[in-house]
Amino acid sequence: MKFEIRKMTENIGAEIVGLDLTKPIDDILKTELNMALAENVVLVFRGQDLTRPQFRDAVLLFGPPKYQLLQQYLFDDTPEIGVVTNRDKDTAGDGKVLIRGHTWHTDHSNEEYPAKATALYSVEIPDEGGDTMFCNCQQAYAELPDEIRAKVDNLRAIHTYNSRFAPRQLPKRTKDEEARSPDVVHPVARTHPDTGEKAIYVNPIRIEQFEGMEIEESQVLLNKLIDLSTKAHLVYRHKWKLGDLVIWDNRQAMHQATKDYDMSQFRKLYRMMVEGDRPV
Repeated sequence: MKFEIRKMTENIGAEIVGLDLTKPIDDILKTELNMALAENVVLVFRGQDLTRPQFRDAVLLFGPPKYQLLQQYLFDDTPEIGVVTNRDKDTAGDGKVLIRGHTWHTDHSNEEYPAKATALYSVEIPDEGGDTMFCNCQQAYAELPDEIRAKVDNLRAIHTYNSRFAPRQLPKRTKDEEARSPDVVHPVARTHPDTGEKAIYVNPIRIEQFEGMEIEESQVLLNKLIDLSTKAHLVYRHKWKLGDLVIWDNRQAMHQATKDYDMSQFRKLYRMMVEGDRPV
């Protein structure tokens, strides 16, 4: 099979056209898809009719599956895959419904080896809204003012499970999940292993403080970097259709879901992550 790459915006996002993910894909196409992900940050595959095992196999084209921390949202028969809905409850906490992912973040940055990529597959979607937004943090780094770039080039951030300053609270962890996710430190300017380009690597959900910087000053800089990374020309907003598979490169992107839809309508997506490397 051959495929076409169609840019979604000038700076981020591309649709892969002409590829049926239920069919065998050889190593050459696999390599091309991985390079397309690195170059475009977000890839969109429309009109895919996938079972959960087929979704898993499609995501495996981009690398081995990564363990997902919150076990309450995983499927027993396909434990590599989780589910994201607007009915998810914090079963390890107060049992209330949580609308997950609705502020800017990058997945599992509080781990030594964060996810290389995350994929979502749409199963049920509302009539309107419920989009997912992505921003190109590599291009944001390239556009940094010189004085800010000089500040972040050798700066490291402390990533915790849920910052006290986070714009939203995450589901509570079990004791075992807490033991599996201690705080870690990562560079703020992260080098992509495939392209050699640097990207702003921050997460307002996880970061309380930068090393060697007071908390208040850290939060001011963090918010500035978020603002610079999410300028309109750096953002792709994906409007879901049934059968969409979207995968993005967590090493150079943040993402967020929107809550601009009728919450009485069901929104359900399968979710899977790919193993990554230690940020450098």
